[in-house]
Amino acid sequence: MTGKQARSRLTYERVLDAAAEEFARQGYPNTNLQRVAERTGLTKGALYGHFPSKEKLARALVEQFDAALSTPDHDRTGGDDGRHAFGGPDGTALGKLRSLTFSLADRLENDIRTAAALRLVMDRAQRTGEPPTMLSRLRAHAVELVLEAQREQDVDPELPAERIANLLLAVLFGAHCTAPVVNWTKLPDRVREMWDLLDPALRGHRAEPGS
Repeated sequence: MTGKQARSRLTYERVLDAAAEEFARQGYPNTNLQRVAERTGLTKGALYGHFPSKEKLARALVEQFDAALSTPDHDRTGGDDGRHAFGGPDGTALGKLRSLTFSLADRLENDIRTAAALRLVMDRAQRTGEPPTMLSRLRAHAVELVLEAQREQDVDPELPAERIANLLLAVLFGAHCTAPVVNWTKLPDRVREMWDLLDPALRGHRAEPGS
């Protein structure tokens, strides 16, 4: 990569970060490209050299989010989240499910592009009435993990897998959306607290050894 290409790429990334800040806080309708340009120190004309429209900027952020969900790191189950929290070996479906929610919680709190992309797809879903494709895939993945956890006898098989997946996603994204109400408590910590409440209910009669 030449020096010119490297500088162009750096500017491209700066523009995405600036746009993410605007989209996450203002939403798509209220985001102004002039403010995005001001955040990066570019002229509006220079900004258009990288992204000719607000729609192109939004699409780039959503595509990055989609790619991150398609090639996630959330199946890792090592450490406290996967092993010690459930007392089982690494690699269990329930450990993967918990790791999935923690990974996404961390991204939502620490990656402004992820927060912006989520707002963009949810705003669009509300306007069009169509569920976001990427979140539908995420839900389907969660359902698969719940079913696997039921086969591994870590989740009560009498509980409906799809409703459990719905609940977990509602917990995660609801915790993200209600952050201002609870004084911006760290999202992964709040998700962990919710898991501590949900875990016995998911296990059903398995929550009490010997019962």
